[in-house]
Amino acid sequence: MNHLKSLKLAYFVIGIAAFCYVLIRAFSVGITYDEVWTIKGFVPLNTMNIINFSPPDANNHLLNTLLIKLFFQFGNESVVIARLPNVIAFCFYAFYGFKITSKYLSPFIGICCFLLLLLNPFLLDFFSLARGYGLSLAFVLISLYFTLEFTKKYSVSSIFGSLGFGALAVLSNFSTLNYWLSIALIINLIALFSRTQFNFKKTALYSLGISIVLLALIYEPLRKLKQNGNLYYGGDTSFYHDTLESLANYSFYHVESNSFVQGSLNVFLVLLVLSILLSFYFKRVIFTPKTILLSITLLSIASIVLQHVLFDTLYLIDRTALFFVPLFMLVLCFSINEIPRKIGSAITLMIVVGFGLNFMKNANLTKAATWYFEAHTAEILTFANTKGKKLNRKIKLDFSWPFGCSIGYYTQTYHYPYIQLVNDPKNVEEVNKNADYYLYLSSSLNNAGYDKNTQKIRHTPKRIIKQFKNEGIILYAPIRK
Repeated sequence: MNHLKSLKLAYFVIGIAAFCYVLIRAFSVGITYDEVWTIKGFVPLNTMNIINFSPPDANNHLLNTLLIKLFFQFGNESVVIARLPNVIAFCFYAFYGFKITSKYLSPFIGICCFLLLLLNPFLLDFFSLARGYGLSLAFVLISLYFTLEFTKKYSVSSIFGSLGFGALAVLSNFSTLNYWLSIALIINLIALFSRTQFNFKKTALYSLGISIVLLALIYEPLRKLKQNGNLYYGGDTSFYHDTLESLANYSFYHVESNSFVQGSLNVFLVLLVLSILLSFYFKRVIFTPKTILLSITLLSIASIVLQHVLFDTLYLIDRTALFFVPLFMLVLCFSINEIPRKIGSAITLMIVVGFGLNFMKNANLTKAATWYFEAHTAEILTFANTKGKKLNRKIKLDFSWPFGCSIGYYTQTYHYPYIQLVNDPKNVEEVNKNADYYLYLSSSLNNAGYDKNTQKIRHTPKRIIKQFKNEGIILYAPIRK
């Protein structure tokens, strides 16, 4: 009994520590480009326009936008309130992570698996932001829990839990549709081959009903997105290069790949495959929770690859592929749980230590990996406003266009009486000849179409006022001739 209490206490302490990290970041991380886009561009729309994607844009994460709109009805429209749905989602993510790992895994492997579900700074970013990814991650874990429960109870509630929460994951982030298709197939296959003579027709009927409802909700948005060319975020090289490498890059808080990241990814994949093979060698039972999780993961991958081959769709990259992180961690640990303790413990400990060191290196309270360039925007605006106050005149501020959304949000929401924005939205690469300061992003954003090399500030006489080397942010003062 004391051992059980100690185990639950360990889970609780880890979960609370992670929640505090997420919560503090929700208050401290500056607003990001896509958050402004959501809050200013979609939340003000009426509910039907949000649901019907009018206007159509993939930045409108349906359930997230609706929840922000709901929370704003209480009168406070701050960025913290906009982030609250995902902060709450983290509680469900952690709770169902605990339920899965404590119920199906040995105590040591369970705790390690719980840590691996949390020790990813890139994944935790999205529980502190007003985007749909945190919500979808929580719903994926809840869905996985009920999928595993279905293999034990074969109950109607498990079917609805698995497919229903999977559908909510899709409504939070359309890229999880590949995951939903996988669990829908798995649930029906489990019922079909169940030795308990569970009613397959009943499972198929319930699955069909949920499918029809989900299709009714997402058909029109997906049609509009495809018709208007808004499904543009992704890669076209390979699943390994686009999906796995981008996940690894951002998990290490890198934008560009390097030999260390690639090496670490390959070591992890080798350990994952080795663990899976050893698990089948030592436990030659096909129908286990590990097999269910492995099947869902492989089917999700196959779905993405097949869509690319048949319909020329893009491979999921970085944040759109985040649901693979808990899938890979669970497959790894459920496989290790079926091999001899000494071998399994060594592999698990090696991976947990690696993840822990990476988390300690990259954990922060100022930025998100994807929008790292927004880390100091508010600080720079305050600096410029203070300078203008001292000079008793408005400071004319120009900037690289990726800063535009956050600068626009801050200047509209807060009072900067000594700042005048002089950026030309029609000529975003030019430098305003009257600018006192120019805020420059010195790294390219390939997926967003920002090329540092085409910015005219590079060839303009200037001096550095402030510089943040880790984020590649430089505040220049153009020298007027």
